[in-house]
Amino acid sequence: MAAQGNKTWTVKDVLFWTSDYFTEKEISSPHLNAELLIAHVLDCSRLDLYLKYDKPLSDAERETIKNLIKKRITHYPLQYILGEVEFYGNALKVEEGVLIPRPETELLIDSVLTYIKENARSEWKLLDIGTGSGNIPISLSIALSKSNVNINITASDISEKSLSIAQKNSEIYDLKNITFIQSNLFDNINGNFNCIISNPPYISEQEFPNLPVEIKDFEPKLALLAQHNGLEFYDKILQDVGKHLDKDGVIFFEIGASQKQDVSSLAERYNFKIIDSKKDYNDFDRVLVLSKNR
Repeated sequence: MAAQGNKTWTVKDVLFWTSDYFTEKEISSPHLNAELLIAHVLDCSRLDLYLKYDKPLSDAERETIKNLIKKRITHYPLQYILGEVEFYGNALKVEEGVLIPRPETELLIDSVLTYIKENARSEWKLLDIGTGSGNIPISLSIALSKSNVNINITASDISEKSLSIAQKNSEIYDLKNITFIQSNLFDNINGNFNCIISNPPYISEQEFPNLPVEIKDFEPKLALLAQHNGLEFYDKILQDVGKHLDKDGVIFFEIGASQKQDVSSLAERYNFKIIDSKKDYNDFDRVLVLSKNR
């Protein structure tokens, strides 16, 4: 987007230049990235860009866009540039140091909501381990606010930064039924729960180098990497979960694409069984639901 004499750059000019440049630099979904980045700078929706097609950009707007383009072509995540991500229909704040929620995790929300709908209780107590941006408890709380379900959620994370963002996200939606606790797994958790939910780190050290640059170079390794072929945190959770799970309670795990058999074996070791599973959009097993063997 170099200056070309006295050329006036319109929204249309910058949009298509940016899209072409992102294509050249092998940025995935280049046109969508261009739309979102420019809409962010102009503080408008993607649709509004097309209503402002012929609007000239100021020098300041062009300079800001140019700086963000430079950042994006390093594969710095677009979500960090925008400061937010959409998850389960809700806009959530994210920033560097906090894991970016993935579409696959929406399947975990679906599984929990289905279970709650099919199992009547006067009150539900849920625990989310490794809450990150708070996307899981916030999505559940918002979805269930439209029903008569009485639900209280405890959400924990070892990362102070993640908890700060999660708390802000909860406050945006004025959610009063989520309690955030800094904890390494169960260390600071008290009480029992009907459902314990976790999307723990599950990327093995062998898999990590093959991740997209956006993930391996910029997202927090603490929220991604797990020892023992990616099974470290499933093992640790299953070791201690019995102290905090109601006798008829269930566990919801998000898992890596090839981990169903290994997590199933771990579950059997700790006297749990898989009672349900859900595949993702690529037909990989992604969600497991476990209960205690009677």
